Formats: sequence, C-alpha cells, structure tokens
Amino acid sequence: MSARIPKCPKALTLLLGIVMLAACGHSASQNQDPLISEALRPLPEDLRADATVYRYNADSGEREILREGDNHVECEPRSDDGFTWCYPTSTAARRDLRARLVAEGLSSEEVTERITAAEMDGSVPPSPIGSMMYRTYDEGDRIQYLWVVVLPNQVASDLAMPTGSQRDQSLVGQGTPWMMREGTSGAHLMIPINGTELSNTGSTAPLIDAKTITDPVTQATLPLPDDLQNVATVSTFDASTGQRVVLRKGTSTVECRPHDPESGFTRCYHQDGWVSRDMNARLLAEGYSEDDASASVAKAVEDGAIPSTPMGSLGYRLYGQDDRIRLLWVLRVPGATAAELGMPTESQRDNALAGRGTPWMMNEGTSGAHLMIPINSTEMSNR
Repeated sequence: MSARIPKCPKALTLLLGIVMLAACGHSASQNQDPLISEALRPLPEDLRADATVYRYNADSGEREILREGDNHVECEPRSDDGFTWCYPTSTAARRDLRARLVAEGLSSEEVTERITAAEMDGSVPPSPIGSMMYRTYDEGDRIQYLWVVVLPNQVASDLAMPTGSQRDQSLVGQGTPWMMREGTSGAHLMIPINGTELSNTGSTAPLIDAKTITDPVTQATLPLPDDLQNVATVSTFDASTGQRVVLRKGTSTVECRPHDPESGFTRCYHQDGWVSRDMNARLLAEGYSEDDASASVAKAVEDGAIPSTPMGSLGYRLYGQDDRIRLLWVLRVPGATAAELGMPTESQRDNALAGRGTPWMMNEGTSGAHLMIPINSTEMSNR
C-alpha cells in the first residue's frame, strides 16, 4: 500500500506559489541587473531610476522591454561595437520603424526614404527640435561620454553655433560643443561631456584670468569657441543714449559685449538676441524704470515688433570667479518641456562648480526654457 502524500491547505499552496514566483522574479531581476545598469550609464542620475530599458529582436525588429519605466527617456543595452545609447521616448516610433525596416533587409538609403515618407504622411512624428540623446563608449579612441541635441534641418548661422570639430580636444578631455551636418535632416549639436568618471581622461587646461586681458574685443569674445572668436561682432552701449556702439564688425551672426563690471559677466548671443537688449538700453537711457523697460520689451516681442529668441539658438557666458559657473553655454528652447525633449531638470550647479557638471534644463514649458551647458576642463572653466 503506497503512502498517501498529505494535501497542503489551499492557503499554504497559494503562499508557496507566491514565494516561488517572487524568488524566480528576484533571480531574473538579479540576472538582469548588470545589463540594466550598463544600459542606464549614459543618463544623468535624476533620469536613471525611472527610465525604460529595451532592445530590438534582431530577426523581427520588434521591441522587447527589459525594464518598464515611467519617465521620458529609454535606453538600449550596450551594442557589440561598444556604444550605449539613451533617447527621449518622444522619438520611439521613429526608432521602432527603423528597427523593423532593418530587420526586413532594407538598405540604409531605403530605410531613410521610408522614415522620411512616414514623417511626411504623419504616421511617424518627426524628432522635436532640441531632443536629447545620450551616448557612452568603452574606449578612449572616441569621445567616451557624449550628449547629442537633435536639430533637424537647422543651419549653424541661424543658431549662432560653431561647426569646427572638437573631436581631438574631446579625446583629451577638453572639447566644447559643435554642430554637425547643418542644413540636413540629421543636423545635431555634439556636446562632449568632460570631467566625469565616464569622460575621456585628460588634464584640465591651465586657467586664463580674463581680467588680465585688456583689449575689449579680445576680452568680449572669450566665451566663444575658436572658430567663432575672429568672426563675431563686438559692440557696447553708450550709457547716455542707450545707442549701440560697434567696436568690431564681424562676418557671422554672433555678437558679443565686453565684460560687464557690475554683473561680472561677458556674454555672446545670436545677433537677434541683442535686439531686445538694445531696446531695453534705449528705454533706460530715456528714463524708464527697469520694470517698465522690461514690460515694453516683452510686449514688443509678443507683438512681433522685435524678433524672439530662435528655437535652438546658443548663448555663451563667461564669469571670472569660482562662486558661479565660469564658462556656460545656454541652448534656448522656448516653450519646450523636459518630457518632450528627453532632458534632465535636476540642477548640476554644484557639480559644475567642481568641474564635472552635466547639462540640465531650466524654466521648462515657458518662453524662457533653456538647457544649461556647463563647459568643463577648458582654460576658462571651473577648476
């Protein structure tokens, strides 16, 4: 006579099942942790915890979710060629279509044509101007930590952007942003990130003290990269009339003002960005209060009497002390939100003061929305 195995009570059976499922889930999670952690490395800290991690099935091109997130960025695990990429979720449909087309065996030209057609017929939304992508690479023969701002069909002169490659400087940890492929659907701003644990190794350039430079034109263009310094217009204001005084007429759309001893800043912008400041200076010279002058300028912009800040344009700012970010570039994205562009919003001011800050968005959803880009490890940067 065979022994009878006692039956477990239903409640105990259910409890055991839950424990086993939890154990299996925990085991799977443990096995995935290194893959997930590696995939999230390109992101700033405030975006990692809630980001989605996914990959594409090589045969079908279909998306496979490795970890479901609930913020506005998503990452792919490291590829065989050493790259790890993260993207805004607003561009997911475009990437999903590309993966399916590649799996079908289409050539790169055919893939591009199909994606362009999909954008034209509205089945795939175009990448928003200002969308952010994040990338790391394993070896020092390429830029190891790179953020990329998507600027489809934009032209450098319209945005006051440099185009001179900073690849070599970036490989030694001292690169500054530059625009590539201007005027095409693939136009973008390369932002090499210096000074972090993920960045190319290299020494910080010796500090230049801007106060020792007495020529106002040379001093005014210090915030700019090399390829813009000699072509920028430099101007100032006549304090009594508020009229612009041109110290050097340049050949680019970039315009700079000499060091302001009151604020401690030296600034450069797209020339359209100075129109409102010109108007403000004239109104102040006429006796307007600062509040009334600002209100008049804001109304002129709203009415279209003076140009608004172009979407995606760059501004450049230099400060002479370590209690603020010394060298700061600012990307204007009026009206945009962090979710739309896949940008972080947690301040990096303290890290930037220590020479290892990464970009972050401020004033999202307003006309003053912008991306703060601290420039680390150059001769003008915080130590």
